[in-house]
Amino acid sequence: MGHYSLWLERYENCRDRISDDLRSYKLQIDKVRDKISDKGLILPLKSPKKGIKARMCFVDGGEGIRELLGAAIYFIRASGLILDKDSGNGEKFVRDLDMNILDYDEYTKERVELLRGAMEFDVALKCVEDHSPEYLFLDGSLYVNSRKKPIECDEYPIYRKKFVRLLKLCKKNSVHVLGVSEDSKSRLFANYLAIKYDIKFPRFMTDSCILRILKKNEMYRTVEFTPQSRFESDDKLTSTLIASFPTVYVQPTHLSNPLRVDVPDWEHDFDKIISLIVQLSKGSKQYGYPLPLYLAHLDARIKKKLADWCAKQLIHHISKKDIDLYDTILHETRRGLRPKG
Repeated sequence: MGHYSLWLERYENCRDRISDDLRSYKLQIDKVRDKISDKGLILPLKSPKKGIKARMCFVDGGEGIRELLGAAIYFIRASGLILDKDSGNGEKFVRDLDMNILDYDEYTKERVELLRGAMEFDVALKCVEDHSPEYLFLDGSLYVNSRKKPIECDEYPIYRKKFVRLLKLCKKNSVHVLGVSEDSKSRLFANYLAIKYDIKFPRFMTDSCILRILKKNEMYRTVEFTPQSRFESDDKLTSTLIASFPTVYVQPTHLSNPLRVDVPDWEHDFDKIISLIVQLSKGSKQYGYPLPLYLAHLDARIKKKLADWCAKQLIHHISKKDIDLYDTILHETRRGLRPKG
């Protein structure tokens, strides 16, 4: 860190102002706590039964993108971890990966995310069709996947169709499908409370912040709620599937942050799912996240070194065949050529 004297001067000038601002936040927190502490929003966690005897599948994906002068090279990967605790067959991974070039537009990053999501659904479909799990855990929110903003591109309708197909297959085969989201910026619970109790929450107050206000480091689950806003009332995914997504927050260990868990509205065994989440999250008391889902994440993750190496090899291969492509579309950007310092 350079310019030490300037940093120290600014720190001295800013720290008391920041402290005063945060104290004003605390006053707002106290007001919110008074309004919601008696609403019965927090429920105790029931002691889970010891041992899990079920075939379960855990799916996550990873992505990497390398921006060049005229296009972007992307890499996507998805992994499904099958655990069969009942038969003792151990574990098995189902995997897929792809790489390609995308032209630049204002949605390039979003298109890569759609491609990754579609591959995750493909892997999940294969797991359901080939391995018949009782439970399918997807990283991320089912509600968010169902409400993903449409963009004009070829990737969006493919993503949407595969998501709907997965939900239909799970419903047909009686597979308990659920989404587990570890984000800390959601305001779905805040929106629900604002509508139900006519409470105006400060802008800085996310769902996780509200729950920390109420219970801090205790283990708990919230009441079940269905995310919506004042502008959303249509639960139609397609002309052949209508679904809303009941949601709870669960803090599975004393030291973790709350997880958001959602299921389709035809799920009738939410309590057992919550119990499974708690059991599977005991492996890391501070992280408090289902360990098999984390293993799927590690398996699907695309490290920067791997993406850089693949991009370099691909560019080298193409440049040998057509140097003009390298000198124009596939040339390094100015940012990529910036001296390291």
